[in-house]
Amino acid sequence: MNPIVAQVLTIVGVLLGSAATFVVTSTTERTRWRRAQSARWDDKRLLAYSEYANAVKHMVRLCRRIAETKGLLSTGQPIDLDSAFTALAEAETERAARWETVLLLGEPTTISAARAWSEQVWRLERILREDNPDSSSFADAYRSAMRLRNEFYARARVDLDIASGPLPELTWKALEPQPPPPGHPAAP
Repeated sequence: MNPIVAQVLTIVGVLLGSAATFVVTSTTERTRWRRAQSARWDDKRLLAYSEYANAVKHMVRLCRRIAETKGLLSTGQPIDLDSAFTALAEAETERAARWETVLLLGEPTTISAARAWSEQVWRLERILREDNPDSSSFADAYRSAMRLRNEFYARARVDLDIASGPLPELTWKALEPQPPPPGHPAAP
């Protein structure tokens, strides 16, 4: 073989090997970077979803306390209504702040589920602000809020790629109509 051809073939082999190494290394690094970015955003989405859920759940808890005070539920302890509605307004401000992060980082289906849940909680509040709220209307709205909460969690779990079964069935024993205990402000 001609020595010049041998040298050219050697140089071509080195260039092809270098090009192949570059392509494989670049692809590996790009994949690693994407995986790291995905994990980073998953962590931030998890935090956004959990903070939002806690804010909405706080509003639901305040609604329950108000409902207990108004005699719509027979569980829990009465609460001062004025301070409860003030706390509810503050909780809504907190929920709205957490909402912005969900909008920035969330998947569209999770955002829709979060919006539906919070809108149902607003319905709870509207019922509770009535002078004489109907206990069955409140119970129905509360059940709906809890179903929508589970829908939000299910969507968030899919978004975060958490592989598990459905959430446990909800029970409604506390929402069964019962007369208020003696001495309760709503007792006859």
